[in-house]
Amino acid sequence: MHLRRAAIAAVLSVPVTATAQAARYGQPYAPVVLLLPSGARTLAMGNTGIVSRDDEALFFNPAQLVIARGFSASYERYSSTAQGGTLSAVTRFNNGGIAVGMNTVSYELPNDIFPANPGSMLLAGPALGTSLEASVGVAQVFRRHRIGAAVKYVEDNVPSARVSHLALDLGVSRDFLRYYTLGISVQNIGPSTTIPCSFNAQSVTHCVVPPGPPGNVELFTHANMPLQSTIGVGTSRAVGDLDLLATAAVSMIRTDFVAPSGGVELGYSWLDGYSIALRGGARRPFPGETPFTVGAGFNVDRLSIDYALEGLRPTEFFLNGTSRVSTRAAHRIGLRIR
Repeated sequence: MHLRRAAIAAVLSVPVTATAQAARYGQPYAPVVLLLPSGARTLAMGNTGIVSRDDEALFFNPAQLVIARGFSASYERYSSTAQGGTLSAVTRFNNGGIAVGMNTVSYELPNDIFPANPGSMLLAGPALGTSLEASVGVAQVFRRHRIGAAVKYVEDNVPSARVSHLALDLGVSRDFLRYYTLGISVQNIGPSTTIPCSFNAQSVTHCVVPPGPPGNVELFTHANMPLQSTIGVGTSRAVGDLDLLATAAVSMIRTDFVAPSGGVELGYSWLDGYSIALRGGARRPFPGETPFTVGAGFNVDRLSIDYALEGLRPTEFFLNGTSRVSTRAAHRIGLRIR
């Protein structure tokens, strides 16, 4: 405690600057759950769901709720100390669709590392963190366009800080040229939050003392909502005995980070209601992620079982100032009833 107070006193006359990682990716963002996948099928295709026809479209583009149907649940084990799950359901409503959903994750953090990102939440530590997204979405058809909106409550909660807000998602989509669907969405519209500046070098809110004459210090910084704008396209058609689904999108988090992504699904059906599918995708990785994802699915009548595999890259920091990046596999499994 005395060391902590001494550290704060030592910087009371110097300005705070962001770390190199924060400058590169526009961090800090909060809550972390808004940066994580929310479905096994979409994750297997590069986490691209802008024109998804499943109920998890609620977390990508609420306009697609007009044509999405079903109930699903999925679970992912990110590391030995981090895990999360998603529930969502959609049904018809006034010639459109209405949906509810929740996405949550629990993780551990070293002290004073907040907010987490997909990489730092993989680290073990004494601080237990949780992050939650609870959404209600509705969509209607207007002049051949599908238009949707979702209101959601989002929260990050760790021992040293708590971030909670209401946020808004907006989306529009339309079919064209018979086989294609175009989608546009703006997600996570909401205010920033003031959070304590960290004295831990591993944190994206690390207090850095620059050279030069002393100035005024701010022991607080801002965690921005990861405002995300996405445009994407998808197509679905038969290719011989196979069913082909392909999708691609480009997302921008605020004005800081442009993330293209895309994926392909090849399905084969041998009996009415029975089918299997293989999936693969690619994305521009955020800190802690790797570029490629794969997965598979099995459908029996109205029940679907989906699996996705992604690579994650936690970064460990040591007292001597060195660090080590490792790669581990994270598995997500989902069940869906249509």
